[in-house]
Amino acid sequence: MYILQESLFSFEELQKLESKEKLPIFFSSLDLRPYAKQLRSSSPRGADGHSREGILRALIAAPLEGIDTFTALHHRLDKDLRFRYQCGLSIDRPAPSISTLSRVFAALTKKKLAEKIFLDLVQLAQEEGIIDGSHQAIDSAAIDAYEKKQPKKRSEQTGNANWGAKYDSFGNKIT
Repeated sequence: MYILQESLFSFEELQKLESKEKLPIFFSSLDLRPYAKQLRSSSPRGADGHSREGILRALIAAPLEGIDTFTALHHRLDKDLRFRYQCGLSIDRPAPSISTLSRVFAALTKKKLAEKIFLDLVQLAQEEGIIDGSHQAIDSAAIDAYEKKQPKKRSEQTGNANWGAKYDSFGNKIT
């Protein structure tokens, strides 16, 4: 049984919104300060870093804007001042480096903040009545992984994705 997901905005409203307007609307409903606070370095030493909340916003905005690598995200932040400003990063200093973006993403993953943000958003959506939690959808779309292949036993121990193969609708093997 297929369930058509209702849209939050009508088609006409979506046409009116341009990419430059979507991010401020999206970020206006998210309070990322508590999560960004957990990403700050506890050491008083080192250079004055970039806003962790801004980097977190950039990492969240990247998939929305079709950006799939840290290099592409750095390039967009470097060249597009509007995007940098909308993410909450300072426009009077250079964009965060690729290694900075990677380090913040690693900390985000290590501290499992992405999962916490997701669960908090689901709870907020349930409280607002946007979703009721009575339905569950499972997506079986393939996800590209850029990780070295590991034996099945090791992937079970580390919790990383399992490797396998399947056949697409044309009979081609996809690994």
